[in-house]
Amino acid sequence: MFRKLRRSEKGQAMVEFALVLPILLLILCGILDFGWLYFNQLTLNNAAREGARYAAIHYSSGGDWQADALAVMRSSAGSVEAPTVTVVKNSEPDVTATAVADVPVLTGFSAAILGNTKTLTASCTMKIEF
Repeated sequence: MFRKLRRSEKGQAMVEFALVLPILLLILCGILDFGWLYFNQLTLNNAAREGARYAAIHYSSGGDWQADALAVMRSSAGSVEAPTVTVVKNSEPDVTATAVADVPVLTGFSAAILGNTKTLTASCTMKIEF
């Protein structure tokens, strides 16, 4: 009797693995894409902060402070492809730097939920130092 029971359970592990595998892949792809998007969001945040800080320090020194701040932002956002960056002087004595980028999603599983690209935005405002 024990032998019959053992033969009938043949392939059980393979069936269980086949049932669990899609869930494990979905979790793994979600972790990868979340980490990728979070890394790119942090990169954009740092680029916006660098640009706003540069503009706040160099605003009153003359020259083309805005173009220099944009160059600083683009160099700080090195891993993000083609970010759109702007630096604007507000009505108050402060400047705002904004960085926007369309970041591609890495895996196909997450692309079904999030789409092929995700738009990330970062902004930073700092007081102008006179």
